[in-house]
Amino acid sequence: MGAALSIVILFTVTSTIVRVAGLLLEHSGIPRHVARLQAVSALTGAGFTTSESELLLQTPERRNVLAALMITGSIGLGSLIATVVVGAFGVSNSAMGLLGQAGAVIAALLYLRFVLLTPWADRLICGLAARWLAREGAGKLPFLVLHRLGEDSTIAEHRLVRCPPPNPADWGEAANLIPVALRHTDGFVRHGWGGLTGEGQNAILCGPLEAHAAFATAFGGPIATMEH
Repeated sequence: MGAALSIVILFTVTSTIVRVAGLLLEHSGIPRHVARLQAVSALTGAGFTTSESELLLQTPERRNVLAALMITGSIGLGSLIATVVVGAFGVSNSAMGLLGQAGAVIAALLYLRFVLLTPWADRLICGLAARWLAREGAGKLPFLVLHRLGEDSTIAEHRLVRCPPPNPADWGEAANLIPVALRHTDGFVRHGWGGLTGEGQNAILCGPLEAHAAFATAFGGPIATMEH
């Protein structure tokens, strides 16, 4: 029973950490499925990397979350929890000892089902994430940074709320941006600038951050929201 209790508590603690870290990353602009996978990868030290993992290195707050996950995973959660379980519940095979361990297992499962995976928990974690990111100065970019090519060039995705002129030369202060692709309402990314209709599409552009900011002010809106 002691081994089963250790496994259940380890799963509970790990799930909680991944849940919180995933929502923090999601609030910073990382897509949900990418945020959860990268949180698990960083916590477990699995070393699973894809081109999407580069998104975690683009802003300081994402790097802070990633570093915290790596440090937490490196301390050996399994051994730590096993030690705590043995210290708290012992390894007694008596009726009272087994009853206490069974109660702890049931409490952990109830926490997972009726606390961690509920809309209430989502709202609580999202509120805490929003306040932390605001204190860190994050969440202020109205576009999603996809990749930095250097000090003066960034690929970013913008949610369009107004249709920009087809010719980038007419974008004013954002004229230095180079159109790369469009994400259409069906979710698919198509290279090139053909098929531009405006609202409901996302524009993927390359250029200086200042030009991205000007484009977002003129034609775009926040690409990430705080609603879940």
